[in-house]
Amino acid sequence: MRWEQLFVSGVATWLPPVVATEDVVSSGVVTAERGRLRGIESVTVASPHEEDAPPRMAVRAAREALARGATDPADVALVLHSSLWFQGIDLWPAASHIAHEAVGRDVPAFGLAQRCNGGMGSVELAASYLTAGAGAGHAALLTTADRFAEPRIDRWNSVDVTMYGDGATALVLSTRGGFARVLATATAADNSLEVLARGDEPFTAHPVEPSTTADLGERTVRGATAAGFPDLAHRYIDLLVAAKTRVLDDSDTSVDDLAWAVIPVSRRGSGHELHDLLGVPDERTSWAYGRTTGHLGAGDQFAGLAHLTRTERARPGDRVLLFGGGAGYTCTAAVVEILEPPAL
Repeated sequence: MRWEQLFVSGVATWLPPVVATEDVVSSGVVTAERGRLRGIESVTVASPHEEDAPPRMAVRAAREALARGATDPADVALVLHSSLWFQGIDLWPAASHIAHEAVGRDVPAFGLAQRCNGGMGSVELAASYLTAGAGAGHAALLTTADRFAEPRIDRWNSVDVTMYGDGATALVLSTRGGFARVLATATAADNSLEVLARGDEPFTAHPVEPSTTADLGERTVRGATAAGFPDLAHRYIDLLVAAKTRVLDDSDTSVDDLAWAVIPVSRRGSGHELHDLLGVPDERTSWAYGRTTGHLGAGDQFAGLAHLTRTERARPGDRVLLFGGGAGYTCTAAVVEILEPPAL
């Protein structure tokens, strides 16, 4: 989808301190081989205390993104909050809390749980909402936040291709102006791939005991085996290529036009990584930054864009590909053009 009048006015993160992977390898929690294959130097780790509950972190990031974009909370027409996991209280709308604390009482707020593509998916959903004139304001506040607490989640070993980092991100879309223009977005979906996240686990009446550590890597293996992995692998690759092709076509952008690609913090360690599929050299991706935070769930893309602009690596005139994907499977891509340095 091509957008004619859509901008990023502010983007921010709130991240806790990092823990070095080599320290965890030394303690025996992670094998040296796994640490080497994943290539992640450190991950952000929040405290278990109430002040670092995911919604609290999201409010901090949201307020900073609004301030950086000089966005009046009264102009926010929609709040979308994305997360992977537990937000601190069962059966509770975290998005409404974030909206109330960062914006106000009257703005519609909804939570998205489409795994790691929630943040990028919210960009396209909010863009449609704003350009349709559904709300009174010209801006949308998009947040992500997670805290991957033990023992249910083993941030170092629960998945095969990454290590989880805690923290929150926020991005403000506007139809009036900003430091970057959103040229196009594209979402591709293949719901048959949900089996990769479900595995062969039975449906239960209640959540499993939190003392049981989730082995998400084994779930993927079992799901792929049950459904026929070779076919699923081709469909997964086709999905990524479809999103990439559509967003580049709709934005009149070639791969060579891209100054940067912000991608999920994930490595297979096989020599065939996502940047190879996208056709973007590794040094022009967000990997060098992402490997210092770990995988921030739905927030890798907002965090990567915040880092590129804050450090002035992305400069006026640069086109940046934001590329996300999440179990389900959905993949959302966006091309943004940097117009000016953002307010810091």
